[in-house]
Amino acid sequence: MSQTDTNKPNETKEMEVGKFGKFLKDNGIDSTRKEDSINVETIVISAKDLEPALRLLKTSSETKLNMLLTVSGVDYTDRIDSIYHLWSYDHNDALVIKVELPKQSQANTDTVNLTSIANFWSAANWHERETYDLVGIRYLRHPYLRRILNPWDWEGHPLRRDYKQLVDALNDKNPHSFR
Repeated sequence: MSQTDTNKPNETKEMEVGKFGKFLKDNGIDSTRKEDSINVETIVISAKDLEPALRLLKTSSETKLNMLLTVSGVDYTDRIDSIYHLWSYDHNDALVIKVELPKQSQANTDTVNLTSIANFWSAANWHERETYDLVGIRYLRHPYLRRILNPWDWEGHPLRRDYKQLVDALNDKNPHSFR
């Protein structure tokens, strides 16, 4: 095997389009395949395509992804991802959808904005509130977006890279403390 035949470790391989990516493309929605998450197809879609994609994936008899397992968020250096895990009871199948939200477009605030999906799945109500509280994704049109784990007057989002842990009676840094 020659040097040109081997993949360099830093090269990104073009992932083959999966069945859900193909389904969305056939219905006019672009997606990009990412490396599978525990053998589950994982795709990235744009924020503007989130609602139409979820509507199609949930209601189409071809996919019937009718259960939302979780909504979560991950903070990277240049972006924040909102991640959706979907399940189909009818087809015994799953899909992970990621929406990548660039940080620089929201320079004046510590949150990034994305449309809520609580109108599609009522379970999203709690998941989106938790993700807002911990990661700082503001879900627009959410029925009651407020902190769910931290006190209402908490400053910052604890799972963000730039979060500074407060030093107070609950989390002092005293080496003799039992905390």
